[in-house]
Amino acid sequence: MNKRGISPIIATLLLISFAVALGVVIMSFGRAQVELEAQCPINVGLKLAVVGGVEEVCYNAAKKDFSFTIENGVNIKVEGLIVNIIGTQKAETFELNDAKIAKAGTYIGHVTYNSAISGTIRQVKISPKVVMYDEEQICIEKALILESVKGC
Repeated sequence: MNKRGISPIIATLLLISFAVALGVVIMSFGRAQVELEAQCPINVGLKLAVVGGVEEVCYNAAKKDFSFTIENGVNIKVEGLIVNIIGTQKAETFELNDAKIAKAGTYIGHVTYNSAISGTIRQVKISPKVVMYDEEQICIEKALILESVKGC
């Protein structure tokens, strides 16, 4: 049997397998970099509901209840909300996992906030949680930011 014909075939197979392995490594690094760069690539479209020309957000100091009504956009379903309330004394974070909002849906939310302990509300940030590519993401850059909250 002629051994000179087998050596080039083995060399070719080794080169092809090396190229495939190198391609797999480069593609996995590229995918990881894209996932790091694109935190929330879709526009969620959250906004406060407006009824009678007034935004539906207020704080009842007697009941220690911060309430809001949010409307979702038409792009993606929201699977939950993260509500950050910054007071004059301290900041608090509330995770609302039951706040599931369908596309173009509405959600009425309530959060217990004690202004006697945490101080007067200075800012409220409501961030949506969405599921993209079978992975839950919190879209901080698509959050609603409220600088003033009226009393109920």
